[in-house]
Amino acid sequence: MAKKSSASLTVVPNKPMDARLLAPKRLTSRQKELWSEIVSSKPAAWFDAANSALLLGYVKSIVSHEILTSQSDAIEATLMEPDADLKRLNRLHIMIERQSRLIQTFATKLRLTQQSRYTPATAAVMAGKASGVRPWDEGK
Repeated sequence: MAKKSSASLTVVPNKPMDARLLAPKRLTSRQKELWSEIVSSKPAAWFDAANSALLLGYVKSIVSHEILTSQSDAIEATLMEPDADLKRLNRLHIMIERQSRLIQTFATKLRLTQQSRYTPATAAVMAGKASGVRPWDEGK
């Protein structure tokens, strides 16, 4: 490989440094909002075109989960007779669980979870650290 000249090293590339992955146009406003939140939560180079399909699935799964949960909440709030809507509520809970698993899978594959940030040993140390006031320091 040829050595780069000092002149070529002084030239700044014409590429934006913080080019974030843009949301597809076909998304709903809530999906675009989530997309932006997620992409903004990581460094600019974290997401690229190669994992945009995973991010799209993640965003859609979250919105589906929100919709199903709100439907479940509405049924539970109006549940007067125990057997009236239990079958529908049960089906919704099954769908909510399925969406939760999808969200978990997408988050893991996109390396968004705590699991991707810590080795098992570091996670054990972090979990062992007390947060807040320790019981024996309360009266001091």
